[in-house]
Amino acid sequence: MATKTEDAKKELLETLLNEARSEADALRKKLAHCERIVLSTRLVMGHELKKPTTAISGYLDLVCEDLERSNDLKTLAYAEKARAECQLLNELNAFYLDILKLNSEESVVGSVPVDAGAVIRQAVSRLPEKLGAGKRVRVHVADGVPPVHLNRSALSLVVMNLVENALLYSQVSTPVRVEVDSARDRRGLGERDLLRIRVVDDGVGIPAEYLKMVFNPFVRLREDVAEGSGLGLTLVRSLVEMSGGDVTIRSEAGKGTTVHVTIPMGGEVEGNQP
Repeated sequence: MATKTEDAKKELLETLLNEARSEADALRKKLAHCERIVLSTRLVMGHELKKPTTAISGYLDLVCEDLERSNDLKTLAYAEKARAECQLLNELNAFYLDILKLNSEESVVGSVPVDAGAVIRQAVSRLPEKLGAGKRVRVHVADGVPPVHLNRSALSLVVMNLVENALLYSQVSTPVRVEVDSARDRRGLGERDLLRIRVVDDGVGIPAEYLKMVFNPFVRLREDVAEGSGLGLTLVRSLVEMSGGDVTIRSEAGKGTTVHVTIPMGGEVEGNQP
């Protein structure tokens, strides 16, 4: 009797082991497939994206020269805007290439001291004209904020995404405020200086039940208000954390939203600015 029981247990164990091996093999194949997809995406974005943007930039340069010679200033203004957007694409591609160079032990992209206020104002100026950022966004940088060691492109993308959301989800008659200052963080084992950025709007706000998921990919709370992929805040959190910082949101439905970003100001990160 005992032998039959032991044989049954062995048979069951063997069956379970075979099932586990089969599942592990399937997972390995799925992981390998996903790795090939990621690698292909990285190579396409890193190697191929620059080709069309470089060509477009060259053509736009020629167009602008012709428009200047013909004194067609109105059309020239549109061409200059297109050239600026193409320049932004080139900068984003350079940033992407810099990210590709990171090894598995690194978590941040190299940086050098930058003027945070200047980067933030430039980021706001690059937002689509239809958003009305020039009239609605107010940037205030406190006196005495020193240069910050961070990645210029990362900071620019963080600000552009946060301000764009604030503009889209608030009334066109209300301002959006970007407040920048620095502070000493005395928590933890050692003190450090932090760059603090707050993006404040008086818009529709975020219901409490959604606050915990706003950083998740593909989450869109108001598809009726604006188009999008639901990846903006996910990107913001990734870039802030890549810079060693933190991002939080405080919001109340109908009363607006405040996004708090804190980033270490020290020069711990080594590397070159893209």
